[in-house]
Amino acid sequence: MTRTIDGIEHVTVQEAAAELSTTHLRVMMLLKEKALLGIEAEGEWLVTRDSLECCKTHGADMKVARGCTTYCSSGGCGCK
Repeated sequence: MTRTIDGIEHVTVQEAAAELSTTHLRVMMLLKEKALLGIEAEGEWLVTRDSLECCKTHGADMKVARGCTTYCSSGGCGCK
């Protein structure tokens, strides 16, 4: 279920993991590495839809968000 916070769409870590075909722990590591952008709200981590789409496009193995700088045109994933 998508949640909109301050005009930005977010999904839960579990939903992001399902979309990336990985585990929720891997998604948490991607958040820590800043390969995904997210926030903690009401005790739950949420991933921005834009950064999730960028990660799906460029791969979940990005080490840092700027790894997609030369490829990404969305700008919503933090790479621009």
